[in-house]
Amino acid sequence: MGLLSFLMPGSESEVKKYSKLYDSLQLEFPDLEEEQLVITSCIAGLMARVAYTDFDLDEKEVEQMRKNLVDWKVSDKISQDQVVDMAVKHIKEMAGLENHLYVHPLKKFLTKDERYKVVQSLFLVAASDGSVENIESQEIKLITKGLELSTQHFLAARAEVVEFINALR
Repeated sequence: MGLLSFLMPGSESEVKKYSKLYDSLQLEFPDLEEEQLVITSCIAGLMARVAYTDFDLDEKEVEQMRKNLVDWKVSDKISQDQVVDMAVKHIKEMAGLENHLYVHPLKKFLTKDERYKVVQSLFLVAASDGSVENIESQEIKLITKGLELSTQHFLAARAEVVEFINALR
């Protein structure tokens, strides 16, 4: 079963336009199992969405995405640098996608603790440029909800970067 069946119902051509990062990963890493492709593309996609929420991609955010993917270590076969480069290449396309396209598959493959780790990773990306803008925080809040995590999960992850939250300064 492919990622496309998880992401969206509908025709193959309608769905393909939403999966360019996944398709790029599948072409670059043909030996990866489906679950590894799904997790990697969804996490990288969410990080890219948060980084580009303010329509400005800072190099520090890109570097934090690289660090976060190293921490995820989905597979030894994956180059985190290549994944981030692909996510950045497709960042404008992913900015228009709905969060549920990324969170739904993660709910299937990740435990609650792993999904919380995703939220923590997103806040690290948002804070890496020196400030967490309100729009980034709100985007992460929506993602947290989509990952079926509580408000407490959101607040705990946000508290880890509290010195960077613009709204609290």
